[in-house]
Amino acid sequence: MESKLKDLTECIRQISKFIWKITELAFAIAMAGLVAFLLLGGGAGSFPRSVANNFTSLTSSIGGEGLTAILAAVVFVLIARSIKNNK
Repeated sequence: MESKLKDLTECIRQISKFIWKITELAFAIAMAGLVAFLLLGGGAGSFPRSVANNFTSLTSSIGGEGLTAILAAVVFVLIARSIKNNK
């Protein structure tokens, strides 16, 4: 019973790591689209323009306080993961 629990825990840990990697990849793609839009403007293409439009609508709907809270949470998670990885 104990070995099955350890196996299940390890499986959940692996799934969690996989989901984090997919999330990081999606975030990197979105940020690359946003940077491309900022550098090239409206002629950057449909994907960067779409990312910029989504970012603009997101920031206007959550407001400054919400955006600050999200950025603080992202920084906290990145610092926590960095500390965890260094151990």
